[in-house]
Amino acid sequence: MKKSKKNSLAAAGMILVLLLAGVIFFFTYYQVDEVQVMGGSHYSEKQIKKMVLRGPLASNSVLAPLLYTKQNTKDVPFVDGYTVTRFNRHTICVSVKEKDIVGCIPYLDSYIYFDRNGVFVEGSTERNEKIPFFDGIILNEKLPIKDETVMNTAVALSTIFSKNDKVPDHIEFGDDGQISLVYGDITVKLGKDEYLEDKMTRVLAILPLISGKKGILHAENVNDNSKTITLEQEQDENQNSE
Repeated sequence: MKKSKKNSLAAAGMILVLLLAGVIFFFTYYQVDEVQVMGGSHYSEKQIKKMVLRGPLASNSVLAPLLYTKQNTKDVPFVDGYTVTRFNRHTICVSVKEKDIVGCIPYLDSYIYFDRNGVFVEGSTERNEKIPFFDGIILNEKLPIKDETVMNTAVALSTIFSKNDKVPDHIEFGDDGQISLVYGDITVKLGKDEYLEDKMTRVLAILPLISGKKGILHAENVNDNSKTITLEQEQDENQNSE
């Protein structure tokens, strides 16, 4: 009986040793040494890694895809979900699916971010410089956007800006439908929502040529028959005093 009991304990001990060795081998063999990030523009790679890969099991390339993939995120602004996949036993990839944000508007002491349907997406006290900032598209401090036409124009402009890196500092819609863009000391007058693509193509080509100047760039009259854009330059006060 004693010998049988000793044999059982020895067998159990051996099993525990083998299990422990297997666990150590599993976590060592599939140790994550590299994390790649795809699809994120609102957050840096470091921020994404920190918000997604939380916990010790994130360092295992087999368990991380199973435990950290999340399709619905309520705790992460601007992000719909993210997927963790394994490239090889030492490398995983975090693919981020961001919310479809067209622009932001000032509202009380915050910024309201909205999608192409004019639906509220996120609110934040901080301005994201990569997202177009629109002014003059809400009525009397109320959140609802003026009308569908203004919303369509905002979406069209946001689509144009997404094709290049020249997002204006400020976008304003006048009560008469006139659109103004602010790029530093240059105000671009686009006029109404007509020939926007053509207007912006010419404006974006001209902006680098007038860098350092102040004034108003008039593009209101660009159409199929006219491509003329003029700069109403503002004279520097120091130059006038001389």
